[in-house]
Amino acid sequence: MDWDFTDTDPMLPSRWRFGTIHQGGHGQARNLATGRVPAPDGSRRLAHVFDHEQAGRITGAVAAVHAAAAAPAAIELRLASAPLPDDAGLSPVGTVGSRVAFTTDAVAARPLLTPELARAVEEVGADIPLLWVEDAWVLAAAPGDITPERTQRLLLALVDVALAVEPRQDGTGNSGQPPPAPRRSG
Repeated sequence: MDWDFTDTDPMLPSRWRFGTIHQGGHGQARNLATGRVPAPDGSRRLAHVFDHEQAGRITGAVAAVHAAAAAPAAIELRLASAPLPDDAGLSPVGTVGSRVAFTTDAVAARPLLTPELARAVEEVGADIPLLWVEDAWVLAAAPGDITPERTQRLLLALVDVALAVEPRQDGTGNSGQPPPAPRRSG
């Protein structure tokens, strides 16, 4: 893959406010890789992967995939074993697959919480405690020791999550496409 690498980017994490960004502040991106990830429709989605440094220490890795359109609300999807969000702007809105969903706007988020999203979220994997949708991005918090192979599978799964939350041409629901077949690799 043709990816660009940067040692440090102090501005990239300030693009987002939820997920691990909220938990410890914007911090900075270390060991940033930026490139494009293939989508099932043949397009390539902008993606970032970086070690997230907060308060001078690496707290984990963040993977981010750009969606085709901004979501109408921020949505955090946490494993039941993950800590509850401490952001007063997030309210619980139910479960999506094996994850608990929290959002900034339940009315706007509910149409996005579809069976297609539940299937896509399950493909992310139980080793990823938190993923979130914010603006036109789908992000995941990963362990700091995530392997390159696992990172690649995670990015492909995040593309599927992005497809599940993208608006239909009529302005509602997900992409309107049949759910993508799960992508499994090695």
